[in-house]
Amino acid sequence: MAKLDEIAELLTEEINGFEKSIGRLERVHENLRNLPLKPDTTEINALLKKCGNNQRRMVEEQLRLMQRILHKVERSIMLPSWAIKFLWGLLVSVLLVLGFSVFQLSRLSKKEEAAFGKGRDSTMGHFERFFDESPQVKELYLKWREENGKK
Repeated sequence: MAKLDEIAELLTEEINGFEKSIGRLERVHENLRNLPLKPDTTEINALLKKCGNNQRRMVEEQLRLMQRILHKVERSIMLPSWAIKFLWGLLVSVLLVLGFSVFQLSRLSKKEEAAFGKGRDSTMGHFERFFDESPQVKELYLKWREENGKK
């Protein structure tokens, strides 16, 4: 029985402590109800509105950029990489051939002069040998030249 009395006494003390805690909570609750708190959300609303405007502006700018990108993509031409490499190779080849042709054309007058001089020397050598081998023909030629030179 002594144990039951002891347990009953402990329970009574705990209940008294619990009642005191409830009393304190009720007083704190009443104090909180009587406090004149009025929540002011104007600053929060202003910040939210500013963030919303910034976000709207960003979305509009992104839409405009996306439309520009889509327009460029629609106008673009898809070529395989081998075709682009082939075109670059062709362009380089054309430029090399064109450059070589210009170089050869610039040397053409020198080649013509050299060929003309070589041909003239060869022809003069041939005629000199011919005239040396046949003096009668040389005399006839000189006579003909004098007659044509006077006219």
